[in-house]
Amino acid sequence: MIDAPPQSPSRPARLRNPSHSAALPTSTVLQAQTDETQLDPSFSLLLSLPRELRDRVYTYALVSSTPFLWPTKAPESLPSKTRSINVSLLRTNKQVRNEAVDILYSQNKFLFTHPSDCNVFRVITSPASVNIQSVYFRIKDKDLGLWTPYLGSKSGERSLRGDLPKLRSLWVFLRWTMCPHFMSRILTEQHGGFVGPVGGVQGGATPYGVHVALQQQSQHVVNQLLTNTQIVGGAGGHAHATGNANQIPPPPPPAPAMPFPQFMQGALGLGGHAHHHHQVHPIPHAHGQHNHPPNPSPLAQHLQQGETNISVQQTPLAVSGVNGPDPHRLYSAFIRSNRFKLVVESLCLQLSDVLNPKITGPLERQSSSKSSTTTTTTTTDSTPSNPRTEIKIVCASTPGKRQVERLLSNFPDELVLDPVTQDARTRFRRMHGVEVSLEFNGLSSTHQEMVVAGEGTPWD
Repeated sequence: MIDAPPQSPSRPARLRNPSHSAALPTSTVLQAQTDETQLDPSFSLLLSLPRELRDRVYTYALVSSTPFLWPTKAPESLPSKTRSINVSLLRTNKQVRNEAVDILYSQNKFLFTHPSDCNVFRVITSPASVNIQSVYFRIKDKDLGLWTPYLGSKSGERSLRGDLPKLRSLWVFLRWTMCPHFMSRILTEQHGGFVGPVGGVQGGATPYGVHVALQQQSQHVVNQLLTNTQIVGGAGGHAHATGNANQIPPPPPPAPAMPFPQFMQGALGLGGHAHHHHQVHPIPHAHGQHNHPPNPSPLAQHLQQGETNISVQQTPLAVSGVNGPDPHRLYSAFIRSNRFKLVVESLCLQLSDVLNPKITGPLERQSSSKSSTTTTTTTTDSTPSNPRTEIKIVCASTPGKRQVERLLSNFPDELVLDPVTQDARTRFRRMHGVEVSLEFNGLSSTHQEMVVAGEGTPWD
């Protein structure tokens, strides 16, 4: 039994007598060499790396700098400057797939052109698609009615909030069909009152002069009423009869209105109207004529002295666009448009309310849930809030190459030219918690033919 061979030899036994090696068949020698050099089939160089290095490999292989357009893809004729993404890595084995699928969905950007596309994509793809964090939406102005129920819904089904609960970045590219008349108004009236700031005063110095004149006239009427009330009301301590002590004197009549020509002269600066006040005669006392002079109160004396020495110094109102130039004239012109307010501003309010709702404070939560226990309230307050979603809206239009050149020359401080696409863009400005930018494409002037054909919609 000592000479019995082992049950599972690690390597073929070496022959003691080399002269007998020639007697062995050739196939036996080749099989012995193959068994000696065969590797373990479960061994993987990728899985032998640390998890941090494997994640870097997954990121390099599966993450693209450009968004994925679904359900269609970009034409093959367009030159691609980015490397291609191959998802065959996910088919290697189960461990690699479980580690890499989260990186595929969480670190890539996805582009959808219809509200149902995002919902269908979540249904037919892997459950790991719930980790999507960056999404682009391409919306046309005529299809905005289809997007509004999907974007503004707070339900858990067929809504942006329900399909993408981990969304951290949302870009909305809103394609406008701009009316040429609106663009011509911006280019021709850039120095007038049209592109003034939001809430500003349209026009130049004439509306401001009218405002000052109205303020002076109203102040003069108030001073007259206060003076007459103090003089007629007996503030100086007149002696009245006992029976008539509780009677209230009748109110003074209103001051006569200023003639319109005189008012306009004062408003336009052609002639001051402060020295042409109409004297309002005091009403005789209700208890007869008194022989002693009245003793007005200090307030009435001060008002009378102010009327005697009239030196009105009106402080100019702090209105942007009147006292100083508006640094965002082009952006302000679009904000003042009724269509911009109706569409873009309402979209900003809707997205901000759905994706970034206001977080109630501890006092509001305690008052709204008085029936809950103290332990539950403490746990709710200690829970960290979710990070806010970054929302950006780009309002893109195609006025034509010539119009874009005019915009760049008229508004050089607001527009930035893209050297690759030759598009002019404004910087992002915050509106109701959403970053909004304007983009003007200079590819062609086909939008004018669309407006003539009835496909375009004017702004105002």
